[in-house]
Amino acid sequence: MSADSSVRAERQTRDGIPVGAVPAMVVVLLLLGGALAGALDTSLHPGRIVGGGVGSGAWASTLTDPAFHRAMLFTVWLAAVTTALAIPLALLLAAGVRGSRWGAAVSAAPVPMPHIAVAGLAVAWLAPGGLADRLLGGLPVDVVADPHGIGIILTYLFKEVPFLALVVLAAWDRATDQRAEVAASLGAGRVRVLLDVVLPRVLPTLGLASAVVAAFVVGATEVPLVVGGSNRDTLATYAIDVVRLRGPVARADATVALLVASGLAVAMVATVATALRWRARRR
Repeated sequence: MSADSSVRAERQTRDGIPVGAVPAMVVVLLLLGGALAGALDTSLHPGRIVGGGVGSGAWASTLTDPAFHRAMLFTVWLAAVTTALAIPLALLLAAGVRGSRWGAAVSAAPVPMPHIAVAGLAVAWLAPGGLADRLLGGLPVDVVADPHGIGIILTYLFKEVPFLALVVLAAWDRATDQRAEVAASLGAGRVRVLLDVVLPRVLPTLGLASAVVAAFVVGATEVPLVVGGSNRDTLATYAIDVVRLRGPVARADATVALLVASGLAVAMVATVATALRWRARRR
């Protein structure tokens, strides 16, 4: 490959979209675009099941519903707290198991487990009368069905911290180790090395993975339904409850909530991706 070709390829990868990614992006955009178009069509036909026409009644009724507002705030709370706690915990876990195959394997055990299985384990252990309650003679706080979502957050951390730790380990290359050794030789402590050397090196990968985790929390239903109980709704469980309580005629209202959740998830990922791209250009 000539020097000009190398420069063009590097510039295309850095400043544009790699050609090899275009087919995958087209497929994703078609599938996602089709799903969103169908959902939008459903949300604009609130009376379709009884022969009604197009209208924005479902949007108006949902966006002015106090229960929807509470679900929105609770969803943002769960996503923000889970992600804010998961990032440093994942960095510490990765640092602790790096270089140990057994440690990495054991710490990664929750990653392939379905979320519904993890939620079931959380209830079996942490619910009133559960295994931990019996072994310890009572828990100091109510974790399952906690109105602040403590149990939901802990369940997500158990599942997502090992996943993010694997992401950190994948981005933690030999060059990172060499820089960490230099920093340590100059007197930097382990925490300072993690923050000043390792974190900047793995941040692009860890940041995007964390945004994906936050987006998943926004749209997931398993853990909030099983661990959260009926005390608080997220946007996704709000949509389920609307149809369950009001029947099929409320499909449009439920779809509005899901579209808002989808928009929130996409906005989170897009914001992080834009921030990381801006950071890369500034360097």
